[in-house]
Amino acid sequence: MRARPEVLVVGAGVNGLGTAHRLAKAGVEDVVVVERKYPMYGGSGRNGGGVRAQWASLSNLELARDSIDAWKRYAGELGLHTWFRQSGYLMLARDRDKLDAMRERARFQRQHGIPTHIVSPQEAQDLAPPVAMERYVGASYCPEDAVIFPWPVVNGLREAIEDHDVDLHTRTPVTDVTTDGDRITAVGTPEHTFEPDWVVNAAGAWSSELAQMAGVDLPNTPVRHQIFVTEALRPMLDPMVVDMHTGLYVNQDGRGEFVTGLGDRHRREEVTHAASFDFLRRAADQLTDLIPSLGSVNAMRQWAGCYDVTPDHVPNLGPHPELANFVQLNGFSGHGFMVSPVVTEITKRLILGADPRYEMSRYRVDRFEQGTVDAEAMVIG
Repeated sequence: MRARPEVLVVGAGVNGLGTAHRLAKAGVEDVVVVERKYPMYGGSGRNGGGVRAQWASLSNLELARDSIDAWKRYAGELGLHTWFRQSGYLMLARDRDKLDAMRERARFQRQHGIPTHIVSPQEAQDLAPPVAMERYVGASYCPEDAVIFPWPVVNGLREAIEDHDVDLHTRTPVTDVTTDGDRITAVGTPEHTFEPDWVVNAAGAWSSELAQMAGVDLPNTPVRHQIFVTEALRPMLDPMVVDMHTGLYVNQDGRGEFVTGLGDRHRREEVTHAASFDFLRRAADQLTDLIPSLGSVNAMRQWAGCYDVTPDHVPNLGPHPELANFVQLNGFSGHGFMVSPVVTEITKRLILGADPRYEMSRYRVDRFEQGTVDAEAMVIG
């Protein structure tokens, strides 16, 4: 057991494991990951697999755009099948004001290398034949947006860190954190105490809890979101379809299932994985309004997970301003998986003292006090 690792990563989701993998590949020999439950217990195993570059803030757009390029290479780098499929995102507008706003955002996205364009109702119908288009006045569409299957990615990263001799301790919650001045000096668990040089907070919905143990604050709030999946059907829907009025999103995965998500009617701000019948009823009603031919299809599975939400829907990246060796990798507000290739590279570079290659003031924990907020408006669900 490595009691004095160079880097201790808290959280074995895609970003925690991804950071450990990048550090180990870069030659950092003493890396330890601790996980309160097991890999994929949190958001990495409960998300819908969407990967999009259609964002309204430069903060999120750059991370997502560059991550899409990285996802194309990911399967080859890890030697696994990620089911990455660039079938596009089709974002539907019900009124002219919404469509005009989407038009402006599409122009902004094109300025930054994203081929988003506005399509007519008929063009949207051609892209998504089973969707009932009568209530929509148009849509934005980016053909490079994608979907990915999260489970093989996380499992592949777990195998990869084992190959690089990274220690992974599952069912090992952090119980206490000791600080001295502006540094964390020890992290306790039920069986071990670690004295790391660096601590990476990749704890997802539990990131604020970990920060509080260290005596500092994060602006994050855990918010429940839910998904349900239908039985498998013949292929009929290619892009991810989003109703920007209701926040409903749906894609048909590689197995033929319709994967559908929707935000809770009453925002539940707590860490919970309890699914609700109210969600299933509302989401099923809205799905069958969107795609009437699914009215007699069976719902097969349903689950809940938590977004780790910041006030501006932009992640926290980099050292905490009050603790120099406490690196934040959290607050992704529902899009942590899609930007994982880039944010794990940023985190690795920060720890190694290299140029992160991004303007980090937008991601600092104290951006709200420093006036460097670049708030996100294109939030789904």
